[in-house]
Amino acid sequence: MMKTFQKSTLKAMMTICGGGLIALTLAGCTSAQDQHYEDNRACYGSRHYNGCMNQQQYHRDREQLMNQERALINAQQARENLKMLREIRRKRGEY
Repeated sequence: MMKTFQKSTLKAMMTICGGGLIALTLAGCTSAQDQHYEDNRACYGSRHYNGCMNQQQYHRDREQLMNQERALINAQQARENLKMLREIRRKRGEY
């Protein structure tokens, strides 16, 4: 049976992981209209307008992929930390 301290630690870890995931999600929130406006500003007057717009989309997609990979790594690290915490407690006889 889990002790109160263990339950509160588990709850805190889950809250931190959930908060981090929400923060990453909100950090990437912009409307399509805002993105199009920024792309137009960046590519205005370019001889290769379409290529420039495609490059802007590529960079945005790449950044989003990297953010998702970071979130996955953070979630995996949190699971490993929790597993290690449980193992330490088990060895101490607290679990």
